[in-house]
Amino acid sequence: MEISFKDKVAAVTGAGSGIGCETAKKLARAGASVVALDIDLPAAEKTAAEAKAAGFRTEARKIDITDEKDVAAVFSKIEQNYGKLDILVNSAGIITFIKMDELSGELWDRVVNVNLRGTFFCSREAAKIMKKQNRGAIVNISAGAAKTGGMNPSPSYIASKGGLNSLTFHFAVQLHKFGIRVNAICPGPIETPMLDAQANLPGNKGDGKVSIVASVPLGMGYPEDIAYGVLFLASDTWARYITGEILDINGGLVMD
Repeated sequence: MEISFKDKVAAVTGAGSGIGCETAKKLARAGASVVALDIDLPAAEKTAAEAKAAGFRTEARKIDITDEKDVAAVFSKIEQNYGKLDILVNSAGIITFIKMDELSGELWDRVVNVNLRGTFFCSREAAKIMKKQNRGAIVNISAGAAKTGGMNPSPSYIASKGGLNSLTFHFAVQLHKFGIRVNAICPGPIETPMLDAQANLPGNKGDGKVSIVASVPLGMGYPEDIAYGVLFLASDTWARYITGEILDINGGLVMD
């Protein structure tokens, strides 16, 4: 039996590239009406156009997830246009590799504001809609580095993703009474622009990607690997009894 999201409405942040882009297209292919959200509107429009060209229902909207009023306005528009919201995927995120001694307060705030503050705003507004329905699913895209401390990412990235895991637990506890399930995924090395940035760090010898995935039993992962995990956790059929889970999809990099 295939996962179906027929008659479901889904919003995906960070849908302009990487994991968010692939997740938006996979949800649309599975039957959902998808709102592709990104601060980079042309990128989100490209994602939506590719889905539409394949015959699926997708639209693009610009959003600044760090702007509380903008987030509220965008989700209000989603409710107005569709009458509901069944799924939220918080995939928008940024990374930096500046170490503790050089990390400025300004850059700390920028990373934490996108990865944690923005996820909170989007989840809060989505939950307002989902509470009226007594159902919904929220899936957060965290990071394997949140569990390991990471080798290269900066303290701001590690802290924001660790906070995202804790926020997932909190929302799962607070929202279960409204029929809303909240889970997260911790990806391993995934072929995305973020991995490219890490691979090109000064000091990497030869092919940086090769060194990054050298210790991963299953090697390099791809956006669709995470997207399929999102579809599983978002499904009321396949994951009805799962909430508060931090799912590792990392090729065996972290085993617990």
